[in-house]
Order: sequence, then C-alpha cells, then structure tokens
Amino acid sequence: MIGGVEPPVLRLALPLRSETHWSDLLAVLIDTDPVPLTAVLGCRFGQEALSVSRESRIDPENQPDIVLTADGHRIAVIEVKVLAGLGPSQLENYHAAVPDADAYALIYPERLAIPLHDGGPWRELTWERLLLAYEDSSHAWVAATARGWRHHLDSSLPKVGPETRWNDLHQGENFVIAMRARMSWLHGQVHAPDGVEHDLSGSSKGRSWVLRLWAETPSPGYLIMTEVEEYLDNRKYPKCYTSDGFQPLGPSVKVCLYQEGVVTSTGFDWDYLHRLWPVMEQARTDWVRHAARPKAAHDREGYKRIVAAGAPPFLGIGFGDAQAKINQACMFGARIQFPADITLAQISNEIAALADLTLELAQKAPS
Repeated sequence: MIGGVEPPVLRLALPLRSETHWSDLLAVLIDTDPVPLTAVLGCRFGQEALSVSRESRIDPENQPDIVLTADGHRIAVIEVKVLAGLGPSQLENYHAAVPDADAYALIYPERLAIPLHDGGPWRELTWERLLLAYEDSSHAWVAATARGWRHHLDSSLPKVGPETRWNDLHQGENFVIAMRARMSWLHGQVHAPDGVEHDLSGSSKGRSWVLRLWAETPSPGYLIMTEVEEYLDNRKYPKCYTSDGFQPLGPSVKVCLYQEGVVTSTGFDWDYLHRLWPVMEQARTDWVRHAARPKAAHDREGYKRIVAAGAPPFLGIGFGDAQAKINQACMFGARIQFPADITLAQISNEIAALADLTLELAQKAPS
C-alpha cells in the first residue's frame, strides 16, 4: 500500500498486445505527474503548463505515440513498444518530422529488448526503469498505479536466465514471447570484440527474432554476417505452446558473406566466399552438411563453380535474388544447428566464439 492507496490489478486494463492501452495509461501518468519522466529523460521546463498529446499527427505519415510540449516547444517525443518491433525507418521518420524536441525516447520491456543501432537522438528506456521512477511520485494514485503496473509487467513476461533451456516452455505459454525473451537475454550477454557490431531485430519472415553480428570486410559492399534464430519455420509458430504441438527446434546460426546495396544477387562474389571456407573449416566442425540449393540460375552457376573447385556442397546456404529485391542485400555461407535443449549460457558461449569467427573472417582479404 502506498499513501493509503492499494496498487490496482492492471492485467485487464493493460493487455500485452495492446500498445494503445499502454500508451494511454502512460499519458495519464505523465499528465498527472510529469516530474518522474522528465527527470529520467533529463528534460527541463519552466512554470508553463506541460501539454501531453496522444498519437499527435505531425504530418500525414508520422504519428508518434506521445508528444510533450510546453509553451509551444516540444519537450519530448516518445514511442511506446510492448510486443511489437520497430517499423522500417520508423524512428528516423519521427525525428525528421519533429527535429527540434529536447528528448526522444523508445520505451520497451527489459525482457523484450528493442536495442537501437545508430538510433541517432533516440535513447532506450525500459518500462521497468520508468515505472520504478514513477513509484516515487508524490501523487499517491500515480505511485500506486506504477507499482501495480510494474507487478503486472513482471508477472506477465517469461523469466529466463543462464540455466534456462531453449525448449523449456510451459503448457499454455505464449510461444512467440517465450522465444523472443530468450533472444533478448542472449543479446544482453553479447560482448563482441572491437570491429564486430550486433543488434536484435524482427525476422523478415515475420514472428521470430534474430540476433545479428557483423563486421566490415576489406571488399566494399561486403560484410561478414552471423545470424542466430530459432529454426522452426515462422509459419509453424503456434500462439501458445502445447506438448503435442510444434516444438522449438533450437537456435540456428548462419555465417555468411553478405552483400549490401544490391537489388539482385547477380554480382555476388562466390569465389570470395570460397576463399573464406578454410577459416570456417578450421574454426568449427559442426556445420550442417545438407547441400545448398540456390534458387536463381546465376547463383546456381556460382555455387556449382566453387563446389567443382573444392568447396563443400553445404557452402552456399542463405538468401539470394528474391531477398535482394526486397531488402537490397543477399548472403550465402554455411549453417550450424544447436540442439533444442541447449541452455542459454551454452548458447551465449557459442555466440562469443562466433563473434570471434566473424571478425576473423572479416579480416580475410577477398583475393
């Protein structure tokens, strides 16, 4: 009990899948007591009244979740996330539409992180940190609501740690959230060497999340890209886990030569990929041995050429022409499959080794 007010039970008011509800209640807390938020963001405003706007329509294309203004000046632009990821260039577009705010904040759950990669002025702010600040509000209702909200968040999201097994899900547990929580935890454990960057993003296929590590190569337009992702096809992701339904297959890792800034894979340097293989072969023996099957005719030609020159038939898995048309990038390499019952600590150790391999491959000259 805080100030004589019992914390409310917010499970029904704040369903995880409704960011609108979360944004609405946050706007109410800010409007009632802006001090905790502005203190966390480091914003300052004078005696003028603070105006809180929900889904403020900046222009026909941009509508941030919350915008704070005071005396005609924008204090902060806030984007709220719970389960959803960021849309393409979403934050960049908001900043371009509102370039003069004092602060820009992306709020998300700590256990379902959406880390920023070169987010410009945007800063990461977890719900946990923000709500903890609001628990110290001088307004009794605000403090009680923040406490009930943080309890709701803590009890609604899966708890994972180093001993958690990848496939240790509970009957009725939300499958997508469980997988994402595991990826989020792993991302938080990454300590990549200098020269290797990493992020966590939604898969282009839809419901899974991908931990990516990459490093620039001496060849312009090429990176070494390592991607970690649950191997179960996104189309088979159930809403909730059941013991007789689809099961997690375990983390799959692609280690690839990645070409960016292209709309076709026609110019992909297959010989460069072949020259990387001795480093990959020396680093690991657990590559998946299924033969690659590139789809485009020009990719099949390049693949057959390097296999004829001594490359293993499994070197060449990845994404080619179709993906290049969508994402302006293609990638080919080899894959590793970890068991479904591997612990997060074990995967974390493997990712550390893969980060070192990513850097070593990036330092290999293309010719």
